[in-house]
Amino acid sequence: MRSGIEDHSSNACLIHLVAHTVAIVNSIRVEGTNRLTGKRGDGEQPGTGCAIKWGDRRLILSAAHVFEKAEVKDLRFLTFPNENIRFKAPSDVTRSDAVDALPLCDPNAQIHRCAWEDLAVVTVDPNAFPDLEYADVVNDSVDPAEGEWLHFCGFPSDHNAIVEKRVAADREDVGIALFPTAFSGKVLATPSADDIKFRYDGLEPGRHSLVPYEIPAMSHHPRGVSGSAAWWESDEKLQVWRPNFRFAGICTHCHREGRVLRIVRPHVVREFLNGLLGNPE
Repeated sequence: MRSGIEDHSSNACLIHLVAHTVAIVNSIRVEGTNRLTGKRGDGEQPGTGCAIKWGDRRLILSAAHVFEKAEVKDLRFLTFPNENIRFKAPSDVTRSDAVDALPLCDPNAQIHRCAWEDLAVVTVDPNAFPDLEYADVVNDSVDPAEGEWLHFCGFPSDHNAIVEKRVAADREDVGIALFPTAFSGKVLATPSADDIKFRYDGLEPGRHSLVPYEIPAMSHHPRGVSGSAAWWESDEKLQVWRPNFRFAGICTHCHREGRVLRIVRPHVVREFLNGLLGNPE
């Protein structure tokens, strides 16, 4: 059993993670096979985003493929209120527990995609998400080193609960609630050139980090985790403890059948944003 102070610190870290995290639903439906039932069907695609600031601009940063074929009107977003975290087992979740993602009511919002990396941002009004905290990717980020811990919060599609079903004619609509899922992993050593060639397609060690995806009690594959921010935890000693995280990149891909995540390093994110928006100073 964890002590009270351990519970308190764990919850503080979770609150920090979710305060910077956005759930994204791309309503452009994709056809495929339901991994649970084996039946053919189509569905909306979930993803994750991170709230960041670039000078006076406010942005939702994610992997570009999360916005595949979409315009802003095709996207829905969900953020979390700044309140105590409640925990429930998937088997106990009902429709009343689920909160719907909503369209972005901002006529000036735009999606900007990177031409050379799987990155994209949505520009948002600073007042659109009052509960969000925006990470300073210029002054409060770090490129992680091998062996350092990184922390994440995302929405893996296989960590879910079915909260509603509707049958009309020959069609069955299923409503699925996804859980914000926190996990951690140590930065892996750079693979050999042969491994990169045959097992890590697209990996560029100077621009990407690798982290194992290991949360077997909740999720077996990181679908839906794309766009999750990586957070590096400082070991600085503080007189009054608080979560002391710094932005350490964005998850965009997986390797080894979902067992390893590829993280785009912060300096690459800044390179993209500088070319898109100019110097934030």
